[in-house]
Amino acid sequence: MTAPTLCTVLACTLLLLGTNSNDVVDASASSSHDNRVLVEHPECRLFLAESTIPNAGLGIFTGIQLGQNESIAEPDLIVPLTDYEWNAREDMDFHFLWIDYSWMVSEVGMETDMYDGCALVIGTGCMPNCNYALINAYEGKPSYNHVNLHRSKDPGVFGFTGFHNQKMITTQSIPAGGEIFVAYGEHWFLTRSDDMGTVPLPDNFEIVDDFLKRFRKLKGKYQRSRNPDFTKDLWDAISFVHNYETRNTNALPRTYEDLQEALAVGSARSFLPYSVRSLDWLKEHGRCMDNIRPGNSTIKQAGRGAFAARFIPKGGLVAPGPLLHIPNKTALNIYEIDPYTEMRDTGRIYGKQLILNYCFGHRKSTLLLCPYTSPSAYINHNSESPNARVVWAKEGTPNFQHDWLNDDIDFLKTMEVIGLSIDFIATRDIQPGEEVFIDYGREWEEAWDAYIKEWKSPEGSQNYISGAELQSDLSIPLRTSLEQQTEPYSDNVVFYCHYEYYQGWPDGMWKWEASWEEMPLYPCKITSRKSILDKDGNVQYHYDATMLTFSEVIGSNLVIPAGDAVPDGENHIMTEIPRSAIEARDKMYTKNEYMPNSFRHEMMVPDDIFPDSWINI
Repeated sequence: MTAPTLCTVLACTLLLLGTNSNDVVDASASSSHDNRVLVEHPECRLFLAESTIPNAGLGIFTGIQLGQNESIAEPDLIVPLTDYEWNAREDMDFHFLWIDYSWMVSEVGMETDMYDGCALVIGTGCMPNCNYALINAYEGKPSYNHVNLHRSKDPGVFGFTGFHNQKMITTQSIPAGGEIFVAYGEHWFLTRSDDMGTVPLPDNFEIVDDFLKRFRKLKGKYQRSRNPDFTKDLWDAISFVHNYETRNTNALPRTYEDLQEALAVGSARSFLPYSVRSLDWLKEHGRCMDNIRPGNSTIKQAGRGAFAARFIPKGGLVAPGPLLHIPNKTALNIYEIDPYTEMRDTGRIYGKQLILNYCFGHRKSTLLLCPYTSPSAYINHNSESPNARVVWAKEGTPNFQHDWLNDDIDFLKTMEVIGLSIDFIATRDIQPGEEVFIDYGREWEEAWDAYIKEWKSPEGSQNYISGAELQSDLSIPLRTSLEQQTEPYSDNVVFYCHYEYYQGWPDGMWKWEASWEEMPLYPCKITSRKSILDKDGNVQYHYDATMLTFSEVIGSNLVIPAGDAVPDGENHIMTEIPRSAIEARDKMYTKNEYMPNSFRHEMMVPDDIFPDSWINI
């Protein structure tokens, strides 16, 4: 029997890999801690460096071997961006880069906080790239608190985010030098094909694995001692399809050597060697990301702060700071609603987005520069004895276009990618466990002093308790609606059950089942409570709850994350709900992050490093 011809091989390959005239591209035509240092690690354990994915920009790499279910980095902060499209749409003469690095509010527990918006994850949550061949990490859920600060007595509580402690966790072991990859969701790539090309998705690797099984059979059928090079020649012929880019062909092993690995471990895992950099390379070309870590600040009103994780010598790197640029700071304004048009009233500014407090600016410029690494976002202000300062990153630093410093703001408006970067540098030796400070600038300090002088606690704040605080101890019984008439919760608290109503769904009573927990949250009121003993003899509470109707939802300023509101006059009741399936939350815009007249001011870029070309005020 003769070996198959090249044409036969190519025809079969194109058929198996799903190549067709609609998706072929000619590749030749396109190219929370305390403040003690529990363990001091002398060597860097996390690096920021050029990604192993071509044209993907920066990536993060572990400097140590990691096992499964291990924390990769210091936990992230999350800052809500509220109703951004409504507030900023008329100021959008540039691409708002934060949107490319944002999360859906439902992924971090903000979906009941606002009508519309997104979550800005400052740190590793917005830094890893996605390579579906090698997903090795995921982001956990954040915690929520304000370090024992309370709105009745602490003006600083409104100036920083309570969403914190979101950790990135490994899903498998990662070798030292390995790049960290998370799943963006297939939709992210499918909607960016023009920019990203035909990036292979999970289904594409499954198709290639099926193809490799057939290839193995073909190899066994035709490989003979008289034609020892048959398999390699056959693969060289098949590899010709790399000239036609599809998601399937891009999932093929790149070389004959990779083929041997793919046949043994699968097509996806065969890409692993391409995602690992040597530690020597990372030390030379990367920037260390874990020289500092978060903890409770020594400045009470500051909330959290940054502390040296190891000795940092004078002139040494405290933290890298790649920047997202916002050419017009008015894009962060939050406006009042015009009562007649129900549109934004640009003559009345209600407040500013909280992310402003995490960005740098200059008094003579409309430009904002926002570092998106953690834990640099924890670094607090000290004008009297700072131990660090910001400088521009060194020329040649990945994703730092030094020539942008000579261009004007109009040029930056046209730039839809990251191209600026700073470094936080020690101005003296910093000892392990010492808090790190920079000088935010005279304008910032004057604004803070004025805010403190004029601050008054919000009305009714003495009784304020957040939904997160109620949710922190599930053993405490919830009060029923009848009990709340004489012993109410604070006005901001609302309870959510798992329920989804669509028009036409009949009213009635349903007994709780575990599968209901897959449903989205729906506002409900607790109508009854009963205690039971679990198998260990501990008291547990089960509840009956009624879903709120349309008028109750609107009247209470609530949001339904999915589905419709229950019509007035209908009763949708769920019985025997375990406490773990009921969530105490805050009504929209009642958390500290959304309060009016809160402190908002950017940190100031020092005059000696701010380019004259960016002065436009």
